[in-house]
Amino acid sequence: MKGLLYSKWYEAIKEWKDGKRTAPLPPIEVSLDPIHACNLMCSHCNAHRYLTDEVILAEGKRMTDEHILNLVKFLGEWGVKAICFGGGGEPTLHTKLGDALELSKSLGVHNSIATNGSCFTPKLIKQAVATCRWIGVSVDSSNAKTYEIGRKANKFDATVGNIAKLVEEANRTKVQCDVSFKFLIFDYNMTEIFEACKLAKNLGVRDFHARPADFRHQGLGEWKKKSGGYDKDVIFEQFEKCRELETDEFRVFTVTHKFNDDFSPRRDFSGCYAAPICMQLCADGNVYFCPDTRHMDHFRIGTHYPDPKEILNMWGGKKHYDLAFDPSSMELCGSRCTFSPYNLQCEKLFINDEDPLCWRFV
Repeated sequence: MKGLLYSKWYEAIKEWKDGKRTAPLPPIEVSLDPIHACNLMCSHCNAHRYLTDEVILAEGKRMTDEHILNLVKFLGEWGVKAICFGGGGEPTLHTKLGDALELSKSLGVHNSIATNGSCFTPKLIKQAVATCRWIGVSVDSSNAKTYEIGRKANKFDATVGNIAKLVEEANRTKVQCDVSFKFLIFDYNMTEIFEACKLAKNLGVRDFHARPADFRHQGLGEWKKKSGGYDKDVIFEQFEKCRELETDEFRVFTVTHKFNDDFSPRRDFSGCYAAPICMQLCADGNVYFCPDTRHMDHFRIGTHYPDPKEILNMWGGKKHYDLAFDPSSMELCGSRCTFSPYNLQCEKLFINDEDPLCWRFV
């Protein structure tokens, strides 16, 4: 239902489609990848093709210190409401992340971090909690043995320890920073969703998120060959047990609304109409249509380097317009869509003006 708050943006997208305005509104959120590198090389990572396991990076793998700050400044002044630092790499490896978070918050922009949680320093923990609305930590396991199956590294204790420190800092400072424990479901870990949920609650996090992996997503093809498949009965039984742990202070999100009954991506919309509520900015300087299509040439719409203001030249341009309103582009993606419910809302309520909700009436 959150997407119904975006009616102002949906209306602008409809007007853009009809030629009544030259571009959609500035995106509500920007997904910003400061660095295309990670200290882990997880077997199920959807970013393998553009990650390196070297901390010393080749050119184009890391935003310069000056550029990441210039970029954040531009986004805040443009009118972006939120920035998620994460995505195609481990954002906490960028040594200017803390400064970027503080600058963003000073401009009135909400922040979040999507992270594997293993690289936080004491200073960054303080900066992150003080500046972020939420911090999502991907763990995908309830113990070190299972963690190592997917992560190929022994970082479970470090990750769990940092989650505890994030929670402790949020409690100490009494700020509204929701720490979440994220669990991506595979055949090797599906029997311990509930154990992970109990661990999350014991750590004091605000949220526990669990969802199936989408094997159609970029980079997951090899993992599908190894997978023995899902046992949906086991998964849904685990989900029910997790919900029994919910309290006013601990929320459980079992994300299945973007999937069909067989856990394949649900595609109940005919176009990527709502994608302009977000924008994907990558460490190599490229701008992509949405986070799900990062590093797919067809969905590249421009560049933000060296001058972030170049974004204004492509936002609402022909390539951007065609990707939003040409249904054939959607077929080139094919993965679980981050904006699935929003695309449907925008299509039904605004593009087609079907208005089954009679939304203009209280």
